[in-house]
Amino acid sequence: MPHDRANDDAVVEVNFGAGTIGDVVQQQLPPPLPRAREEVPLTDVFRVLRERHRGVVGVALAVVALAVAYLILATPVYQAALVLQMEDRKQTLTGLEDLSGFIGDAASPAETEIEIIRSRTLIGAVVDELGLDVQAEPRRAPLVGATLARHWRGGAPAAPRLGLAHYGWGGERVRVQELAVGEDLVDVPLVLTALEGGRYRLAAEGSALVEGAVGARASGGDGGSAVEVVIRELVARPGTEFVLLKRDRPDVITELRDALTVRETAKKTNVLVAELEGRDPQQVAATLNAIGAAYLRRNVERKNAENGQMLAFLESQLPQLKGNVDQAEAALNAYQQQKRSMDISAATEAVLGRAVRIETALQELQLQLMDLRQRFTDSHPAVIAVQQKIARMQKEHVSLDEEMRALPELELDAARLARDVKVASELYVLVLNKAQELKVARSGVIGNVTVLDPAETAKDPARPNKPLVLVVALLVGLGLGVGVALARNAFTEGSDDPDEIEARTGLPVFVMVPHSEVELQLDREARQIPGSFRAALAQAAPDDLAIEGLRSLRTALQFALVEARNNIIALGAPAPAVGKSFVSVNLAHLLAAAGRRVVLVDGDLRRGRLHRYFSLERAPGLSDVVSGAVTLEQALRRTSVERLDVLSTGRIPPNPAELLASHRFQYLLAELSKRYDLVLVDTPPVLAVTDPTLVARHAGVNLLVLRAGAHSVHEITLAVKQLGQGGVRVQGAILNQVDTNRGRYGRSGRYRRYEYRSETTPGKA
Repeated sequence: MPHDRANDDAVVEVNFGAGTIGDVVQQQLPPPLPRAREEVPLTDVFRVLRERHRGVVGVALAVVALAVAYLILATPVYQAALVLQMEDRKQTLTGLEDLSGFIGDAASPAETEIEIIRSRTLIGAVVDELGLDVQAEPRRAPLVGATLARHWRGGAPAAPRLGLAHYGWGGERVRVQELAVGEDLVDVPLVLTALEGGRYRLAAEGSALVEGAVGARASGGDGGSAVEVVIRELVARPGTEFVLLKRDRPDVITELRDALTVRETAKKTNVLVAELEGRDPQQVAATLNAIGAAYLRRNVERKNAENGQMLAFLESQLPQLKGNVDQAEAALNAYQQQKRSMDISAATEAVLGRAVRIETALQELQLQLMDLRQRFTDSHPAVIAVQQKIARMQKEHVSLDEEMRALPELELDAARLARDVKVASELYVLVLNKAQELKVARSGVIGNVTVLDPAETAKDPARPNKPLVLVVALLVGLGLGVGVALARNAFTEGSDDPDEIEARTGLPVFVMVPHSEVELQLDREARQIPGSFRAALAQAAPDDLAIEGLRSLRTALQFALVEARNNIIALGAPAPAVGKSFVSVNLAHLLAAAGRRVVLVDGDLRRGRLHRYFSLERAPGLSDVVSGAVTLEQALRRTSVERLDVLSTGRIPPNPAELLASHRFQYLLAELSKRYDLVLVDTPPVLAVTDPTLVARHAGVNLLVLRAGAHSVHEITLAVKQLGQGGVRVQGAILNQVDTNRGRYGRSGRYRRYEYRSETTPGKA
């Protein structure tokens, strides 16, 4: 479609159009819409997750992979449990039942027993018994050494790996029977090196301390650095190193006490469960069983001590009680001899029986009070309770005395003497029997605690719980992946939504060009050899989805050129690396294939490389023609594509903007417009230099190539504004590199390959 040009002024007038520059800019830039939205629809959240599902899955798999690595490298922790039952044994011996309750024969509350089990005294005895303040283990390689050693199943120690012979790689054992060090070596790692012939060397901080043989006592050093050690067992390759540590005893007791948990299974069941965790399953079970045995011994010793204390108290009272009996009997005999025995009436007998019972009870309560005051203060509830009982009995005693005064004088005296004899005799016999029973019980005393289930370590470790860790890791990974996807979507400035671009910039999106893996491969191959031929996608893969998208652009251009003032099409972009040259070259191929005579002009006089797509040289070209160095016929070059010519950049000039602003460039475009049906000009980035504006003002159709997700709305608006300030009206945009897997734009997002297939092809329809 050639156009006549009367003169330069006419061309300039046509390019600027009927309106002013301000009118064009105002027409291009509608009022911007706010980016922030008060409410985010749930559909948008699902859309973001669908678009970024690969990232979500990738983050989830990464977290699961970390969890698997943790499960492989983490040291397993084993748990053992010991079940104890506290029996509530009441006093079965006759007499002094109240006293027995106060002095502790009944079972202690569960809370008290729990604190006894966790006491430093009891745990300290276990530490000393098992030697828990001595640690000895082979030196392992960092990160993977412990894991490899745990999975070693050989009978002999494993061979060294990676040439690291001083590390233990599995199967090594050392058992320290005794280790005593000076105060300077407490909590200081000691290095034990296995030698030939069952010998070893012990060193601290690089200095040798002692050398000895397995099974023999060895000592060395002096003062705070003195060491005395007995190694009972040592299985290792010569040169293997072990780390021995004599820990501070109070610290070991504190750590074991904190690690030990004791609880009652249910309220008032008197069943206690003691649990302990550790890396060595055998040691965990042995430690817990030792704690249970120590608690049982203490319980028996406590009961034995209580019985012994009660027996000593009763035996101390027996002489006095025996003297009271003798004295009462002597008084009664003397009275009977003096008054010549007389019978006592039935009423006096009844009063006498009551008096004996009250007096006996008072004597027992006095014994209780004496014993309790040896153990507790007067404010103790047990002491107060006995004192209240004594007060009540004393009131009854006073009342009975008043009743006895009403008896005849002779009967009264006889009754009192008989009462004293009976009270003294019964109390003495009671205490004597109780002392004998305690002697028998003391010789065979057992505690009130029974081990229901001894500690046994399960085969599988308690931690880490592999299924739980994997499930939690998967959930955390999915949550983290969703969070990352939403965060990236919230903080990214790039827009890949054509509706948003059109609504906020007023720039219609003509077509969306899908991402092409074939184009990516072609570009990768071309970069391997600098300056090599760069095949166009329209030739290499004419049925590619990206080429189908450009065919849609070719159709849209036919309608855009109907209202255009000339047949010149300028392609620009806000920034570099958006695929503008890719669109220009392949669009030129498609236009030529449609029967149009097309010339492709490389208007990027700074970095243009369109000649590589056609295996041509850069010069001569556009800059040479505009500068007058060559003619247009000399610079135009035909390509292997029918009806497609190329005008390359030519030699890169020092003043590209001046050349593009000159009348010669304007005349050149006018001449090309006459010779060809379509003139396709590839221009530099709009926001980088002023060159695109100088070229675009001569074009009838100006298109802006955008890369999906690479430009913010502000950047696109700024590019349109900059072109508008130069009198350029942008007809539309091309959204390049669209991800066809996202499917967020309805039909345009659901690209599918629709190939030509032969009817005779098996299995094809």
